Amino acid sequence: MKISLEARAAGLRSSAAMSVVAVMLALPGVANAQPTPSGVKAANAGQQPVNNSSDKLEDIVVTGTILRGAPPVGSNLIAVGQERIASSGATTANELLATVPQVTNLFNNVPTARLGVASNQIQVVRPNLRNLAGETSSSASTLVLFDGHRIASVGVTQNAIDPDLIPPIAIERVEVVTDGGSATYGSDAVGGVINFITRKRFDGLKVTARHGFADNYHQVDAGAIIGKDWRSGSIFAAYNYQHNSALFGRDRDYIKDVDWLSPNLTPRGRSCAPGNVQVGNNLYALPALTSTTPNVCDPSDDISFIPLSTRHGALAGLHQDLTGWLTADLRAFYGSRKSTSFSPFRGQVNLAGVSSPGFPRFGIGPSFRNFYYTPVPGESPTATETVFFTLAPLLGQNSATSVSRFDEWGANAEFKAKLNSNWSLRTLFNYSSSNSVFQLQGLNQGLLNSLANGTTAATTINFYNPSAADITTIQQLANSETAGQGKDKLFDFRAILDGTLYRLPGGDVKVAVGYEHMDDAFKQRTSPANAVIGAVFAQPYVQYKRHIDSLFGEVQVPIVGADNRTGAIHSLTLAGSVRYDRFSDFGHTTNPKVGFNLKPTAWFGVRGNYSTSFNAPSPNDQLGAARNSISALPFNAFVRPGDAPTATGLVTTQGSNPGLKPQTAKSYSFGFDLDPPFIQGLHASANYYNVKFKNAITTPTPNNGIFARFPNNILAIPGGVPLAQVVDFINTSGAPQAATVLATVGAGCTNPAACRNVYELIDFRQGNYGSVKVEGLDFSANYRTLTSFGGFDAGVSGNYTLKRKSQTGAGAPVINELVATNLLLPSTLRIVTNGTSRLFLSASAGVDIGSFRAQATLNHSSGFPVVRCDSTTTPACTASITGIPTANGTPQDRVGAYNTVNLFFKYAVPGSSAVLKDLEFTLNVNNAFDKDPPIFRSIGNQRAGYDNGATLGRLIQFGVSKKF
Repeated sequence: MKISLEARAAGLRSSAAMSVVAVMLALPGVANAQPTPSGVKAANAGQQPVNNSSDKLEDIVVTGTILRGAPPVGSNLIAVGQERIASSGATTANELLATVPQVTNLFNNVPTARLGVASNQIQVVRPNLRNLAGETSSSASTLVLFDGHRIASVGVTQNAIDPDLIPPIAIERVEVVTDGGSATYGSDAVGGVINFITRKRFDGLKVTARHGFADNYHQVDAGAIIGKDWRSGSIFAAYNYQHNSALFGRDRDYIKDVDWLSPNLTPRGRSCAPGNVQVGNNLYALPALTSTTPNVCDPSDDISFIPLSTRHGALAGLHQDLTGWLTADLRAFYGSRKSTSFSPFRGQVNLAGVSSPGFPRFGIGPSFRNFYYTPVPGESPTATETVFFTLAPLLGQNSATSVSRFDEWGANAEFKAKLNSNWSLRTLFNYSSSNSVFQLQGLNQGLLNSLANGTTAATTINFYNPSAADITTIQQLANSETAGQGKDKLFDFRAILDGTLYRLPGGDVKVAVGYEHMDDAFKQRTSPANAVIGAVFAQPYVQYKRHIDSLFGEVQVPIVGADNRTGAIHSLTLAGSVRYDRFSDFGHTTNPKVGFNLKPTAWFGVRGNYSTSFNAPSPNDQLGAARNSISALPFNAFVRPGDAPTATGLVTTQGSNPGLKPQTAKSYSFGFDLDPPFIQGLHASANYYNVKFKNAITTPTPNNGIFARFPNNILAIPGGVPLAQVVDFINTSGAPQAATVLATVGAGCTNPAACRNVYELIDFRQGNYGSVKVEGLDFSANYRTLTSFGGFDAGVSGNYTLKRKSQTGAGAPVINELVATNLLLPSTLRIVTNGTSRLFLSASAGVDIGSFRAQATLNHSSGFPVVRCDSTTTPACTASITGIPTANGTPQDRVGAYNTVNLFFKYAVPGSSAVLKDLEFTLNVNNAFDKDPPIFRSIGNQRAGYDNGATLGRLIQFGVSKKF
């Protein structure tokens, strides 16, 4: 019999598939793969089930599984579709995520406000499911994917994915899995996975534009997508531009930096024009120095809490069926962002009344009487003065800028080969690269110290009254910055073979196995101390490379299905997955996941899963040990309560511990989905979760709480730490300054007895210290019905925390983060912590009337308790005469709830003419009632209100879109 070439090729592909299956199933760590958890329903108001009309169901891979055409089993999956994207008014991906209650660090907040905090700590806003890791940590506990794969990270002191990279007009949907996902994706999927799925096909041209404004604020964004679709493929290109102005503290009443313990809310600014002079605890107003009522202001007025920001994003894609069995998807992207924060140059300097010899043993030189030193009437003519000054009158209110910027680009190619009717092979080739920079202008501290010791007019400036006569020196003083640059390159190759292994009475047993290889190369450079602007770009890079090889597999087993269901069980599916990752730096890890979906009836189902997951130390974490430093200081920075030290001095080390371990988690969840036939259009679901996160990579807290929170990181002995322990601490620091410090404090001292006069040793190095245990509920209910005039829909979704406990390190107490804690420990140690919000909720209602849609959304963040600390309850918390509080605290018992209402209106112009067809107008009114967040009167907290939401104010956005 004559066999056609096509049939022969199909047979060869089938044989190859079976051979690869046999080999992969025999690999260690994959052969024993157990079922993976997952189950799918939309879980947020306005969110929708996973669907993509442009693809056949069998070709869809949903987040949380590597199997085609099979929804994840046992997991809670949230899908945000294009309708939700449009109604949110979001101009960036993070603004869209700020409408999802499970993204607790962004919900009911302003994501870009985080970029105004400190560009050297937060270069990228990253979503945080379950809030397991802090935003300033170098690595993230929530994995962000684009079309199911990773891209290069951005950041200098962070390694994180920027969700705002992709143009919103190119996003098809966003899928959020709120369970551990390391069994499928490897590192970082501890709190969950957020997957941005871009369009595969587009035909025509669509343009969008919006302009938004609030009091003293405006923003604009515009986008376009153009494409051509043909039966066997499609090509498109999309671009988005976004720009917003800066918003200052003076523009919003809830942003304050005041002394909340003072009855009249006296502002705390001591460097406000024309400045003040402090002697001991007494504060005197310049210029006369005769008034003890200081010159004050609210210093946050002149600081931008929303940075000036401009973004560009571009994405191009090609989808093509090359043959009847081979399909190619090509993607290329580019993104850039520049954010600039503003503040005036302010500072303080200590002017000595008499010359002093310094502290040679600790490497601190002498001080001299400043040429302009002016005694304060009534104070000692030789007293040391702290002069608080501002350079704003000379350099301008916005003269000190903090810039954070990045550029990122990449391309990937994915090929799907149908080996036969059951098996397919998917391969991914993925490359991306990023360049990130931060530059924070500030006063040159080395020059400032030199000017403080200037004994002639030519070697100093008049800090009591800086003038234009000193402008050349002042410009040199301001020509300084703290800066850093980071570059990351990621190459990723992945191959997945999946198909039907055999058929059971309950249905097809689906299996997938795969291999992945990643090369990650990160390099970083930072500015030296007292660097002039731009000096960072002359510094050498420090580089870190690592390789990751992974094997993974997944299986879904339908026990009960359409062909064998009974009256008691409508369907039952078990699933399991496992992934083995070998890192070239710290070793290997294996993470399984198991789950089930059980439906007693067609309209009610329960699900559950258990998994382990991990977060690998980032390249930044690993590079930390290369930056270790150690220093000796001639004072006691922290004194243990109850101690009366006779020794004076400390030795401290900073950087990172070598041999960091992965952060790990064990998590499980179970829930239900309900689609009652007696209420058509209603869907409800709830999900309980439990996460135990440990070995968190953190840096010890640099305040008096270090004795209680990090007891193993500080050794303090009132009579002095024995010399042998001092020497051992220095030698094991891994710092290049160890020999110098050893000669100063250790065995190299000329008087060994004096060398032992060190009160404390403090290890501030980053390490695996903390743990978090959290339990909570995710819930949602959605209802939609058709009416005579169109349709009506309503929904509610939320996240409620049942328990949340944390421990900062071994030996530290376990803290309940949901309550206000004022905990007295042995040795008179005390830990004071405030609570956190339990409930994040979003509720919406909308109506469609012909071509018109109106929708209202309520976002709610519950209040939380705080520890009261004021003059009436705790005398130790009263403010000193300088206006500087002597202890942390707050004059209130609770921070209130925050509720905002957003309105959305859309009108699709009827008509079939070229001008009117597919023309739409939108109006978004976010925070329609212009509600401020509740004030959190935390002492020393510059930006009150941040702890329970933030707002731009009433933001009105007009939009228009047209498809041609």
